[in-house]
Amino acid sequence: MVHMQHGETQHASASPSALLETLRSLRDLIESSARADEESTELGGQVLAALEEAGLFNVMAPRDVGGLEADPLKVFEILKLLSYYDGSTGWYSQAATTGVAVVGAFLGERAIDAIFCSGERATCAGQAAPTGKAERSSDGYRISGSFSFGSGLPSASWVIGGYILYEDGRPRLRENGDPIMLIAAAPRSKVELCGNWRVLGLRGTGSYDFRVPEQIVHEDFVFDPATASPRRGGALYRMGFFAIPTLCHAAFGAGCGQRILDEWMNYAHGKQRGTIRLGETDVFRKEFAVAHSAMSSAEAYVRTTYKDLFAAAERAEIPARLTIDSRLCASNMLATGTRIAQAAFTSSATTGLRNGSLLQRCFRDMQAGNAHFLTGEQSFVDAGRELYALRAAKQD
Repeated sequence: MVHMQHGETQHASASPSALLETLRSLRDLIESSARADEESTELGGQVLAALEEAGLFNVMAPRDVGGLEADPLKVFEILKLLSYYDGSTGWYSQAATTGVAVVGAFLGERAIDAIFCSGERATCAGQAAPTGKAERSSDGYRISGSFSFGSGLPSASWVIGGYILYEDGRPRLRENGDPIMLIAAAPRSKVELCGNWRVLGLRGTGSYDFRVPEQIVHEDFVFDPATASPRRGGALYRMGFFAIPTLCHAAFGAGCGQRILDEWMNYAHGKQRGTIRLGETDVFRKEFAVAHSAMSSAEAYVRTTYKDLFAAAERAEIPARLTIDSRLCASNMLATGTRIAQAAFTSSATTGLRNGSLLQRCFRDMQAGNAHFLTGEQSFVDAGRELYALRAAKQD
């Protein structure tokens, strides 16, 4: 990766638009690499090097650390494009860009110096689910834990984890009774990878389980996502900590979902059913029209939500409804794409059944993406509870 120096702008693409154009030129490389080895658990070396050379992982990093700090809709376009080319590439990219954005915006100065100014690649990956344990120790925290699904870990220099804060042997609680969760970054050299990424879809993301042995990190490498304000950067980070990964998950769903629609149409155009093509039947045309409109509606929900959320963050006045929508629109995008993938896979019969089918790979990738805790079934439950509370408060 082009190294980012604190306070400087050093990346191959000088703007999000230039980056988008560079990434468009990588389509053949990304698609041929994905076809070459569908069983690989990591991205091809040439693809990863090309993404780093383009400066992709700087796209959401604050300008103060040399990033592009792109607005959310431009980030959406970039990650959607990569997810269209290959689901694993898109998923890896959204995870890695999220990691760099989070540490660049929320960590303290000692962490910024170590991550962005040390001469090492400023790359981060990990898992924010709070399965680790943290305890206060002088000017830092003693952390440890085991985690799953660390997308992008093999090439990361720093590893992010979610930790429950303990005190006197018990979790510390907030006023509402919830345990305090912290995000901490540890050096990759002090983290153990389990090497166990054998899955149905998103096979190339290197999403290994990992273990963080007990170690002490300075407080500058730790923050509370529920209460922390960004230390650098603008409205992109004031949207809220979880708004960043949900935006990126939505972009994956939009790109992979659009590729499924296109592959389904290609199949129907070439598949003969009796005396006519499948694409000329009323059954297919109705199914495809319903799928197309559902995908377009889901993407419009994402775009509208993040346009409004970004504007509200610039005013520093974010209504509760927008915070709910920022996660719900991403969940809806993944759920919609998954339903369409199932319809396309079923329609393709034995063609989709065969390994090597691009439609099958898109189907598998979408199923895997939809299983993520951030945007899965529980997300709809959480959103419904919060929406009901808002409505009930207005009526009482």
